[in-house]
Amino acid sequence: MTPQRALLIPSLTITAVIALGLGLLPASSAASPAVNAAFTPKLTYVTCPVDEDLPPRTKCAKLTVPLDWQTPNDGRTIQIAMRVTRPRSDPGKLGLTWNPGGPGGSAVDMHAWVYSLLPESIRDRFDVISWDPRGVAKSEPNLKECVPVSVEPPATGPVNWNAHWEKAAILEGAASAACFAANPNAAPYLGTWQVVRDMDAMRAALGYPRWNYWGISYGTRIGNAYARTFPDKVRALIEDASFMANESIARFGATTSAGNYAAVQVYSSLAGKGQTYKIRAIDAYLDDSVIEISAGVVLNRWNFLGTLNSLARKQSQYPVMRDLVNNLYDYVVKSERPNNGGQVADLDLDDFDPDPDDDVDIPNPDSDSFIIKFVTCADMADRPTTADLARMSRDAEQNYGTSYGYIGRAAMCLGLPSGYSPPSMPADTTIALPNAPLFLLSSGDAATPWIWGRSLANTFAGSRTLTFESTTHGILVGPSACMNNVVEKYLLTLRLPRTDVFCPYVPDKPAAKVKEPSQGKKAAKEEARAQAG
Repeated sequence: MTPQRALLIPSLTITAVIALGLGLLPASSAASPAVNAAFTPKLTYVTCPVDEDLPPRTKCAKLTVPLDWQTPNDGRTIQIAMRVTRPRSDPGKLGLTWNPGGPGGSAVDMHAWVYSLLPESIRDRFDVISWDPRGVAKSEPNLKECVPVSVEPPATGPVNWNAHWEKAAILEGAASAACFAANPNAAPYLGTWQVVRDMDAMRAALGYPRWNYWGISYGTRIGNAYARTFPDKVRALIEDASFMANESIARFGATTSAGNYAAVQVYSSLAGKGQTYKIRAIDAYLDDSVIEISAGVVLNRWNFLGTLNSLARKQSQYPVMRDLVNNLYDYVVKSERPNNGGQVADLDLDDFDPDPDDDVDIPNPDSDSFIIKFVTCADMADRPTTADLARMSRDAEQNYGTSYGYIGRAAMCLGLPSGYSPPSMPADTTIALPNAPLFLLSSGDAATPWIWGRSLANTFAGSRTLTFESTTHGILVGPSACMNNVVEKYLLTLRLPRTDVFCPYVPDKPAAKVKEPSQGKKAAKEEARAQAG
């Protein structure tokens, strides 16, 4: 999505418990359709691609599962791509799997890099399993014959939000409807209801009694849904940059602007409070003008906000973000003074990309842009109208500024039917797992605001939150020992802190620019794409 990408959402069948009155009563699972017949997944080990520099003791595999778990024996099957790295000793006892986000992020493409980030204690004890959810990257079914269309509001001046969303409904909605219709054996079967059953089939095929799962961004929707569908199959659950409980498309979009605004404020508190003033000045200038950075590269109010939020999602990019803001502010000041001209001085053009995903090397770049829509709209059945979207945009514009009015997340289901897949359950009832989960949150995360994770953590009895003072989106393994030590201890011993923990800001250590292990630009772009939504 442009200029702001979505990443995210809740859950599914509950066989755990809800807290009521004085006791805990069994929860109902009546809202979720049952799997009608048994299916035995087939795990096949295959030769790893020659262009993948994988860690030692890594095997590549494919898991054959039904296209539709509602009718698993109708003969239609797909294959899920996997990478499995075993520890030096005791292989096959503990399986740690994860998801980087999206929907649409490829864990397979980032396997070697993420494995290299894990503490040695984890690599020595756990099998590490990466897999692409159905429809993503190397996993089937792949979308085809899809052409994305993006309708951007006017670059300058007042915005007629009713007219904008009516145009988007016609053009973007038609593109989504055409892609959906062209893929009858793929598009309706990408939802998280299907994904978590693939995930459990993978667990059974690998022989683990329970999963250890680390979900990031959209991956927390998978974790939430899996825990509520298979609560007795979870040993450890880490929810990193979480979506909110009881998610809906409307709330998903309507709360985006507040998260974007909070990210700018937290960033400014860490990088220098003067940054807030400068960003406001740039926003005001861009309401009336655009800035031509170079031939064919134009900065406007929409991609400026999108660029800020993209940079803020990785605190290692704070220096780049600060330089961008400072240089643009200097340009604005000079341009507004008569006879003084104005140039953006010393701006590294490689660091400003109005559409950072346009050169990502993925198998089907056009078709894959629809995965986030088909998964999200399968998981949530509400469909905001164009009048709803216009009202949300006007509210956001009034509260935070014109550029915040583009709430594209709420519009991603334009043109798509409702009810084409079993949805994720609302998931606002309390569930008690055998081992309570750990939630990793950032105070200024724009993609998945802090309050989202707090609301989801409140639905898991005994859970604990770790809050990092940062705008980073997805902690994984970062610069904070306060965060990393608790995560490592939890995975090894299942012990949680006695209370929720706040971890102060720790800047990234300066480092020379090097390629991530065996990944390079392709994986770095894929990671950015996954974590953006």
